[in-house]
Order: sequence, then structure tokens, then C-alpha cells
Amino acid sequence: MSRIKFTIGFISFCCLFLLVSAFKVSAATHLAVVSSVATQPNLQQSITHELRTNPNLKLEKLNVHVNDGDVELKGEANNGFERALAQKFLENMDGVKIIHNKISVI
Repeated sequence: MSRIKFTIGFISFCCLFLLVSAFKVSAATHLAVVSSVATQPNLQQSITHELRTNPNLKLEKLNVHVNDGDVELKGEANNGFERALAQKFLENMDGVKIIHNKISVI
């Protein structure tokens, strides 16, 4: 009986070890891509595309400026909800550190 418990425990430990190792490798490659300087223009394009193609937002005169992860949003929104929603969509985007929301409500 103890041999079965030992085997189950050992297999569980190995599975857990492999899972943690895979997560660390995934996280390490993810961070390397985000910190790359070459991704800044791509980040600006991704943010602009995300905000302009979102059916919940009708932002006019949208201007996005990205500098080393600091994002500045300028433009016009129909209401405060759209202004806040634009920022919320970007908060968990890879590469975005700080969002300066300067979208005005018309």
C-alpha cells in the first residue's frame, strides 16, 4: 500500500515540476519580447487598431503616442464611459506600463 502512495506522490511531484518549469520558460520568453525596443512601433499600431476597431468605442480624432511603454491617448469621446473604457482595454496589454488618458469628452 505504501508503494502505491509513494508512486502516486512521485508522479504528482514530477507533473507539478514540469508544469512550473513550463510556466517559467513561457514567462521568460514573454518578458524578452515585451522589453524589446523594436516592439514599440508595433505596440502603437496594436493599441491604435484595438481602439479603432472596437465596436463599443466611437473615438474621434484618436492619437496614440507610445514612448517606452508609456502610452498617451488623445482624442474625443462621446461620454465618460467611452473614455474610461478605452483606458480599460489597454491596462492589461503587453508592453503597456503607464496610460495617460487625455481623451476629452464632447
